Amino acid sequence: MYSLAKQLAGRMKAIMDIESEMAEAERNQQGEEFVRDLAQKRSDLIKTFTSDELLVITTVMEIGQSERGYRHYFDSDDVELIYLPIELNEHELMKKYSHFLVHKTKQELADGIEYHTLVSSFLKEGMEILKI
Repeated sequence: MYSLAKQLAGRMKAIMDIESEMAEAERNQQGEEFVRDLAQKRSDLIKTFTSDELLVITTVMEIGQSERGYRHYFDSDDVELIYLPIELNEHELMKKYSHFLVHKTKQELADGIEYHTLVSSFLKEGMEILKI
């Protein structure tokens, strides 16, 4: 599973790039239609992945979300990442976080990625933790 994650690094970065474009377009008020087109481009990209690839991407996101600590500041939107020591190796992390995901269908995995609002940050953190 880890080797497939390494192979998918470029395509995971492509998802993050599209999301960055979407965020930039919203900040620059480039129009709803432009943002919708980018969202459709991201959706189309996600639909090109196989079930196994979606499982790996979701697992990387789960690692990125769960293996670090986060401190939320309630008086602002700031979130501080707390760098906790990672005790498992890459293969053990992939096994641990994919344990329940293997029971999801391709559509459930795709929907989970497509409708998640923090895909880029979780993927980026997961890829960093896994050294991808």
